[in-house]
Amino acid sequence: MRRTYSVIGFIAATACLLTAKPGAEVTGAWAGQLNGQGGGTGSVRIVLKQTGDQISGTAGPSEKPNPPQIYDGKLEGDHLTFAADDSDESGLKLTYHFDFTVSGDHMQGKAYGRSGDRSWTLDISANRQK
Repeated sequence: MRRTYSVIGFIAATACLLTAKPGAEVTGAWAGQLNGQGGGTGSVRIVLKQTGDQISGTAGPSEKPNPPQIYDGKLEGDHLTFAADDSDESGLKLTYHFDFTVSGDHMQGKAYGRSGDRSWTLDISANRQK
């Protein structure tokens, strides 16, 4: 009887390991394009550091010399989320929440921006820089 429970436990543990989805590895520099709802486009640079499922780094327009720090970065499987606060030329605070799906050296998703009572959505596609 004890042997039966051991075998069942081993099979269950093995099944869990085989069906578990391995997490993506996102550490590095990423560059890509963004498209706004109104047709505007731009380039984005994202630099990430991964420690387990926690993500830190920077994200912002490619031409910005000091891009904003990201916070609340989390990676669950291939689902990457984080936020960043920035400001426009006039000093108005902008908050972005990023939501990506990562597949190897490519990530695709959206950034949801907000400033006061204004909000917008950006489509983003980025590739890891080699």
